[in-house]
Amino acid sequence: MNARQKSWLLPPCALTLAAGILAGRASGSMLWPLLALAVCLAAFLLLRGWFRFASCLLAFFCLGGAAGVLAFHPVLPPEGEFEITGIVSGEVTRGGLHQLRIPLTSVTLNRKPFDAGAYWTFYAEEAPEDLLPGKAVSFHASVYHPTGAVNPDGYNFRESLLRRGISVGIYGCDALRIGEPDVFSLTGAVASLRHRLSASLISVLGEETGRYASALLLGMSSLIPSEDHEAFASLGIAHILSVSGFHVGILIGVMAALFRLMKLSQRARLILYACFLSFYVLLCGASQSVIRASLLTLLLTEGRILRRPRSGLHLLSASMILTLLVSPVQLTGASFQLSYASMLGLVWFSPWAVRLDPFRNRSLSRIFQILVLTFGVQLAVLFPQLMHYQRLPLWSFLFNLPATAVFSLLILLCWIVLMLLPVPGICAWLAKPLSSLTSAMLSAVRALGSLPGQTLWIHAPNLLTLLGVVLLLFGLCAFLRLPALRRLLPAALGLAALVLSLLPIPHPGTEYIQFSAGNADAAVLRDRDRVIVVDTGDTTGQLSGYLRHHRLSPDAVILTHLHADHAGGLDAMLRDQIPVPLLYLPDGAEEQLIHPDILALLSRFRESGTEIRFLARGDVLPLPSGTLTVLWPVREKIRPGQDANHYSLVSRLSLRGTSMLLTGDLTGTYENYAAAPADILKAAHHGSASSTGAGFLNAVAPRNILLSCRALTRTASFRSRCGSIPVWSTAESGAITIRFTEGAYTIIPTLKTGLPEVVN
Repeated sequence: MNARQKSWLLPPCALTLAAGILAGRASGSMLWPLLALAVCLAAFLLLRGWFRFASCLLAFFCLGGAAGVLAFHPVLPPEGEFEITGIVSGEVTRGGLHQLRIPLTSVTLNRKPFDAGAYWTFYAEEAPEDLLPGKAVSFHASVYHPTGAVNPDGYNFRESLLRRGISVGIYGCDALRIGEPDVFSLTGAVASLRHRLSASLISVLGEETGRYASALLLGMSSLIPSEDHEAFASLGIAHILSVSGFHVGILIGVMAALFRLMKLSQRARLILYACFLSFYVLLCGASQSVIRASLLTLLLTEGRILRRPRSGLHLLSASMILTLLVSPVQLTGASFQLSYASMLGLVWFSPWAVRLDPFRNRSLSRIFQILVLTFGVQLAVLFPQLMHYQRLPLWSFLFNLPATAVFSLLILLCWIVLMLLPVPGICAWLAKPLSSLTSAMLSAVRALGSLPGQTLWIHAPNLLTLLGVVLLLFGLCAFLRLPALRRLLPAALGLAALVLSLLPIPHPGTEYIQFSAGNADAAVLRDRDRVIVVDTGDTTGQLSGYLRHHRLSPDAVILTHLHADHAGGLDAMLRDQIPVPLLYLPDGAEEQLIHPDILALLSRFRESGTEIRFLARGDVLPLPSGTLTVLWPVREKIRPGQDANHYSLVSRLSLRGTSMLLTGDLTGTYENYAAAPADILKAAHHGSASSTGAGFLNAVAPRNILLSCRALTRTASFRSRCGSIPVWSTAESGAITIRFTEGAYTIIPTLKTGLPEVVN
């Protein structure tokens, strides 16, 4: 390779490495990358010029493939019951329904060491007082393998844990014992230190300011209320709440000022940077965003020492290669994609910031350059931001600059307090102005975040969106010396493609999606331009995430009854600002035994303008491709104060010549009132033994049955009652999609491979 080829080798190597990781993630086989890597290395030694350049890129692709296989397909212990020991390596956080979530490291399973971390959950009203970071625990529990995305465009729980170094889940806490570790654990000791520092900050600064200081300095964003997270996100400044390059940059700025005062050499600075940043990475729980920012800083400083200035693009590429080789699973995470996209925007637009500067005044020039770079960052992060969150903060360009300035001051003051914790008198003196500044800033963010019209929700981007962003970046690339007209054409085409890709997409077909929601029910019927939701699941929000991802506003929501596992998802729809113009309930639904929280949710929807109507036997809702006919409840048979399952709405869908019976949680006591022949039966009450009796099955005579449940044992038990009728269970298949055509339908399980089954 000549000098020019070598100088431009890093950026394409970073891209081919990433492509190889994705290929390894998809295949799971180590054979092809290893064989291909050997061929590429031989070609690299034998060939010259552009052929050697190409062989080097292919070698990085194969290297990425091998790394992707190892990272995304780790060897796991068998599922089952184990005696478990470990060390608490992070904060104890709380999920819904009193669930405690705890990361563990130094794990042993039946006294055999396990290399990776574990995600431990159990249910308790209160966490044990001595269950703190750094403590050793031993207990008996079940080990399970976390699942990937089980719903269309759903959350990939498995890969989210892998990005944190966790590959197995643990449920339960029988015979729990808590004590001090027998051997030293670095991660446990650092977690304990982080917890003590956070407690000290909260004690000195007060509850609210101390929590924010812990989040901004130590990466403990779980301490920030979800309402504040939402307010920051709506203004486009959510990145401030997660320790990243912005926070590391402030820390490096302070260190650089101190080093200049101390007149340290560049080599000494590099050593001190490396030592301090390594400790800070550990203190933040080995946060990948801190690792990336620290790595870039060290690469930049090393270049200055060796007097080999490197372009920002090459530094970015080198950092990306090193990061992905150490932890390939980061590639699919939102944090990785947004971090590198934002840094690419800074590098891409930094020449324009200098070239287009019309001011001679230094302060005005600095402001202009910051505005240009802010625009570059916003453009570069557009695709990953829309892909992961489907929201476009309309005023982020306006709020980012002042928010960055104010929070820079806030973070600097928090660092001063943290360093002066051993001197309580000075800390107490600083606490009041710091708390006042924090309160004023939070009040402004909350007030602005609550205003309407802050966010534009759109459907997830597609390849056309990506092409539009790439063309825009190409047209605005300062590294290419192109005439203005040649820049204008790709930029205009990119802008057109970008706008076109974000327009609503017509849906000409008819499909029903039964979501995998554990022991809950949630489904969406899309019939041409109509969107009907049938139950919303629980508070975990699988349904809401799908609607947000595709930017679908339901024409109506039908709740079969008002239990939390069917109606709890209304809360997620409110949080995601998904409008519900019409809500259908079974007649008498609010008069049954209902949890007050669900009734409060209904009140909130009424206040927002949602119309609520009631359905009973004989009511018919027209659809573009058929009808929905209500079979139960019968108005004359409804009694108040009963179990809501007794009067669960049962309806018969007729779509393109196929019939489907939706039964909610109807109990066996009343199911014969709702029996009607159907091609497909949605089984009642998650396959409960008290529903879907033999007489009911004979009357319906379905050709296929859908079952929404969590446990495989429940699936096996239900299947044994159904004889030869195929049972499609969300416990083993994930979400189940049924696509209707004239006189036929196709059943597509999310977690099955191969061709979908077509039933005529």
